[in-house]
Amino acid sequence: MRKKVPNLMVALVVPLLASCSLFGGSDSSSDSSAVSSVSSSVSSSTDSGSASSSSSENVEAVTIEAYYPFSASVFTKYLGEGNEYASFTVYPQYIEGNRMQITSNNGGTQVVTVLELADGELREVFTRPETYFRENMLEKTASGDAANQLDILLKEPLEVGNSWVNASGVPSEITNLTAQIETPMGNFEALEVTTTYEASTTKDYYVKDMGLVKRVTDLGDDMVVSSSLEARNEDVPETQQLRVFYPDSELMGLNATSIVLSYTTNDITRTILAEALKNVPDAPGGSLIGPNVSINSLSLSDDGRVYVDFSQEFVSEMNAGTSAESLILQGVVNTIGEYYGVQEVYLTVAGNPYESGHILMAEGAYFTVDYTKVNE
Repeated sequence: MRKKVPNLMVALVVPLLASCSLFGGSDSSSDSSAVSSVSSSVSSSTDSGSASSSSSENVEAVTIEAYYPFSASVFTKYLGEGNEYASFTVYPQYIEGNRMQITSNNGGTQVVTVLELADGELREVFTRPETYFRENMLEKTASGDAANQLDILLKEPLEVGNSWVNASGVPSEITNLTAQIETPMGNFEALEVTTTYEASTTKDYYVKDMGLVKRVTDLGDDMVVSSSLEARNEDVPETQQLRVFYPDSELMGLNATSIVLSYTTNDITRTILAEALKNVPDAPGGSLIGPNVSINSLSLSDDGRVYVDFSQEFVSEMNAGTSAESLILQGVVNTIGEYYGVQEVYLTVAGNPYESGHILMAEGAYFTVDYTKVNE
């Protein structure tokens, strides 16, 4: 079961996640050479009678994409100082169009945030704390009090003095374009964003073609909390532990084993989960469901239940008596319910209530996670 964490811990990780960029570019992007934010060239002509040939300055437009690339399958790790939850990891779960969903884990809680790049702003549009399962939330947008806690991370033009007010009323401002920053991964020249709260000040540092490299929060009284880029690894998956429940060899109860789920950016959870249930090495026969079974849909509903629809092969390939079928169903329900952290699972087959030669579920009837038959 998932452990609950204090609200203070969630409050610590949410603002950290607000600046957790995904880093794109090649490995050479971690080089400590200076990164210039604006380049210009000046051309002149001796012909002063023509406006087109007069002296002019061409400024290269620097966009948010340069400082916050939406990069897939990049695992990043930050080293924290001054607070036990200042260290954290970040992974991009989904990217589509101008939105990206990232997940951050600081060892105490895991938070999902959806970012949107639009109208010259990079802003948070949705966040969900204590989210240990993986589900595409790119279409979600917060409203009401939840929306008032979301921030704008960057706003164009990217120049010193440009400022904005976040939904909470807290002001942010670009205060430096060439800040010299030290991190465990190297030294960088960064764009600095300063956010001023009532009792503290936070500075976020972004490097061109890399993203966030450091965050420093001054709490006053010589108390400083920082998170600095320690490692970044490209083309690696996000991994999760899935506890799978399966019938024991005597068909008297359920055993449990752990399987590692491996996702890259934009991988579909229902597909990964179905493959995992087909490959349970410790289970009799090496699987919990048949080889041709697929999951048609899988989602956590606002009513607190998980809704899962299996293909018809879930029943046709089961080939089990009443006792075995009951245990298989309970194993599947326990596995999915525990993964999502819920107690109720509405399981259907090809869009219809579960039905076999032994078990018939009524329309709207759901299964309940139950550990009473799990072997110690």
